[in-house]
Amino acid sequence: MPADQMPTVPPPPISPDGAAPTALRLVGGTSKPLSASALEDWPDKRLHALQVRPWDDPVLRRTGHDPRSVYVERFWLTVLGPSAVWLLRLLAREFDELGPHDDLQLDLEFTARRLGLQHRGGRQSTFIRTVDRCRMFDLAYFDDDAVLQVRRRVPPVPHQLYVRMPRELRSEIGLWTRTDGDADFSVGEIRLLATCMLMLGNGLHEAAERLVILGLPPSAANEATAWAWANHCVGSRTGRRVPR
Repeated sequence: MPADQMPTVPPPPISPDGAAPTALRLVGGTSKPLSASALEDWPDKRLHALQVRPWDDPVLRRTGHDPRSVYVERFWLTVLGPSAVWLLRLLAREFDELGPHDDLQLDLEFTARRLGLQHRGGRQSTFIRTVDRCRMFDLAYFDDDAVLQVRRRVPPVPHQLYVRMPRELRSEIGLWTRTDGDADFSVGEIRLLATCMLMLGNGLHEAAERLVILGLPPSAANEATAWAWANHCVGSRTGRRVPR
């Protein structure tokens, strides 16, 4: 391809204080990221890398669900399909390891293989169709700089999508999406409940989801489970306890 037709790569994003460029955390190979010009005519370009940034929606900090939670596996799976759910889970793990101003640069072929998919550069690859499916359900979008923004927390399944679920799940989902906080517990009692959930063998995210089923607001359930995990799982290995 002639040099004057090569897609231009946007400069590294600048942090809000203008002090330094945003760092890129590489996942897989070292291909250059997708540029805005390449995104405009995606079907004609061979894509090898994508810059990804966590999308932190303040509204979903209280009502949303971690992509690795039982809720997402049980209810969003029937809507999104397994490939999209596993992509969200993979990115959630990568986001947990990012610094405050870091982005991910995904090697698309490597990431596709991790999910059991294929990517040969074109838009019709199964991996790119998986990304498009996340965009279709408002779980990801491309910003003006051609950076893929992906939700850190998944919203409750919209009512209009209930028809995609088996009948048994439609009758059950209301119990999992309660956010009214009818249960009247103190902070200490909620933390004790969270500790019991973990001691029964539930994982971090599953324990929080089960507290929500009991009628606790997701924000209180998440806080209590995080405290119980740090105090009784991490703390038990280090010999230190988190202050009450």
